[in-house]
Amino acid sequence: MSDPMGEARALEAELAANPGDADVRAKVVTRLGELTAEVRSVTRDQVLVMTSARQRDFCAYAAERMITLGGGDETVLANARALAEEIKAGEDWIWRSRNLAATLGGAAVAAGLAAVVLAALAGSIPLVAVAAVLSSAALAAIVLQYRRQRWRLDAERVSQVVWRHGI
Repeated sequence: MSDPMGEARALEAELAANPGDADVRAKVVTRLGELTAEVRSVTRDQVLVMTSARQRDFCAYAAERMITLGGGDETVLANARALAEEIKAGEDWIWRSRNLAATLGGAAVAAGLAAVVLAALAGSIPLVAVAAVLSSAALAAIVLQYRRQRWRLDAERVSQVVWRHGI
């Protein structure tokens, strides 16, 4: 696979040159469907999976464009709608190890509040600020570590069984 976006641009140019031609429209829809299969990774079980943001971006563009254009084989359009739904579902943010993240987050908040209170009781404004910043940074690190988009977690889960990597 050299450049799927380059090929998509060429298809769009052909469509723009022949806007009313149903055969060209069907060709574009069909080829975009083929490209979505070519750009995705394939597992050992021959299942197509999206394992990179670049794959998702291309598939999102192609699915939306195929649905917009219509025409062509109904199976291809059904696959485009299913792909669009998969992309939309993959955008959901979910917690990985929710209980551990909640425990660590609670500990970070409690430790931060305790440090702020102790620093305030000691009368040290700089220590209050440092304690607040450090506890906030710890909480942010916990969220960044344990909260991911669903597609990224799915990609991590199947990474060991990917047989062919897409773009």
